[in-house]
Amino acid sequence: MFRPDLRSHVSQNLCGTVALLILLWSTTSSAETVRLTNGNWLPYLSEQPPHGFVSDIIRRAFALEGIDVEWGFFPWSRSYRLARDGHWDGTAAWSCSPDRAASFYYSAPITPIRYVFFHRADRTFDWQHADDLRGLRVGLTQDYAYGDVIQQARDQGWIETDTTTSDALNFRKLLAGRIDLFPIDVRVGLQMLKNEFTPEEARQITYHPRMVHAAYLHLLLTRSLPGNRGRMAAFNDGLRQLRANGIVSQLQPVQPLPRPLNQKTAEIARHCRFNIQTAGQPATPERHDIVDPEFQN
Repeated sequence: MFRPDLRSHVSQNLCGTVALLILLWSTTSSAETVRLTNGNWLPYLSEQPPHGFVSDIIRRAFALEGIDVEWGFFPWSRSYRLARDGHWDGTAAWSCSPDRAASFYYSAPITPIRYVFFHRADRTFDWQHADDLRGLRVGLTQDYAYGDVIQQARDQGWIETDTTTSDALNFRKLLAGRIDLFPIDVRVGLQMLKNEFTPEEARQITYHPRMVHAAYLHLLLTRSLPGNRGRMAAFNDGLRQLRANGIVSQLQPVQPLPRPLNQKTAEIARHCRFNIQTAGQPATPERHDIVDPEFQN
């Protein structure tokens, strides 16, 4: 039979435990979560934890602002559409283009990317200007932005383009001789050849060191969902803290962006700068402090 003092002691402990559980539950449940689509583009992005170094930077930046990240991994075209149409809050990670800026808020730049032409090692290839590509077949991946050189060559009819749904398929076409060139970020191309092709296949492909296109990867949050302006402001604040603490430099592979940037890339960079949302309001030229110094002119 319980003594009154023991019953009171048990009751107090039980009440204390319940109160603690309620507090923990309320703290956990009140944490905001941003839902982002993603894909495989190693070493930047990966379905395998920690999901590539760009995904890791995004997660850490949001965490500094008390926001959790939920990832959803899809083929790139679907990943883009799901975010654009508001089924997910945003998508990681993309370079800037006017078409994308119409549908998304752009973050401050996260990391540079550098596109080069991959080609078969048994074929001699050199180029300096877009018209040097005359008569060549170029493989492209759906929904990617390739920059001024490719656009000029297409507009002038100098190249024949073959668009498919994945980078790996373009490398297969290159091996089979169905295309002559495939532009892709040099890190991604080399990583893909190492991970998804045999050593013998990889030895058959090389790349030209001249840069085709330079840009930055950004987090995109759809304009169709309320609250995303504030989320982008929070992300940019978190990213700024990561840069100041040296975390971004520690996480990304060492590979400086080649210089000089071509004129079109510089124009796109300025366009992105003026479309970054920093505090719930459209960005202005005075708010250029969040843009990487490599894009300052």
